Amino acid sequence: MGWIMLSLRRSELQHDVNDIQFQLTQLNAKKQRLSSFMNAVGDGVITPGEIASLGTSLFGDGLDFMGYSDMAAREAAEQQAADYEYAYSTVTAEQYYNNPALAAQASLYFDENGALDLERMQNEFYEEALKDFVNEYMMPKLNELENEIQNEQTNLETQLQSKEAELESIKGSISSSIQNSTIQLG
Repeated sequence: MGWIMLSLRRSELQHDVNDIQFQLTQLNAKKQRLSSFMNAVGDGVITPGEIASLGTSLFGDGLDFMGYSDMAAREAAEQQAADYEYAYSTVTAEQYYNNPALAAQASLYFDENGALDLERMQNEFYEEALKDFVNEYMMPKLNELENEIQNEQTNLETQLQSKEAELESIKGSISSSIQNSTIQLG
């Protein structure tokens, strides 16, 4: 191959290298945004301040998470509170005093007057439901997305190494071809 053809191939390879490096830069940015989102939702609660700090690309996702997780957690907490209220509202005094395990469980959400503290119970169930929502629904999806990004990144890095090696080889071939084709005077 003449040095002109090698020069054209070098230009093509340099373009490919630059393109892959740009794609890797974009993937790194995407990975950082995903990491920020994962950190923001990791505890199950996302605040307006956390949403604002996510940046424009994830702002909508943060709002969606906030609305959806709140709705899912609220429904779960209400159901769990209703189940608890039903299960323990029928406990008799005799059952309460003769079964320490039942008494301990039943007394979790009763106040000092023996009345069921619905607000405290729903708040605790709500917090648990938010964490469950994140751990069982959101984090697996976000981890899967993170793995996809990592796999794409690994693939691009492999391509980049191959293109860079070929580019270095072509550069050496161009120098040799130019030296071999020079006219010696003399």
